[in-house]
Amino acid sequence: MAVKKKKKLKSIAKLVEEAAVILQRIVRLKAADGQGYVQCVTCGIQQPWQDMQGGHFISRVFTAHKLLEENINPQCPRCNGPLRGNQAAYTLFMVDTYGREWVDELLATKSQTKKYLRYEIEEVIDDLKDRETNIRRLKGL
Repeated sequence: MAVKKKKKLKSIAKLVEEAAVILQRIVRLKAADGQGYVQCVTCGIQQPWQDMQGGHFISRVFTAHKLLEENINPQCPRCNGPLRGNQAAYTLFMVDTYGREWVDELLATKSQTKKYLRYEIEEVIDDLKDRETNIRRLKGL
């Protein structure tokens, strides 16, 4: 009789990363116009939502804000990559959008850590997947 192997569970870190990828897609989908184009929040270039990235104002290495939707906005690969987030322009966008106090609070709390229990992050992923499905349906994308 063959021994059935247990399926190895994804680590919590991998689940958090999965949630982050879905959330970045949601942010880009929400920002898309009727033709599926999104504007980079830092340089203004417009590209199809699939060609853009979900740029984090506070880097993803800081776990406190990795899954904070307001911390993620559409960015072109150039701004989010070689320009390292184009931080001066990103800061102006964030202050214009959310206000100086909120941005200061985000910066002040960036070094806090956020740890998820397995069931919590699995629930987050399920909720994000539902949101993505609904947004795609509404936008026709």
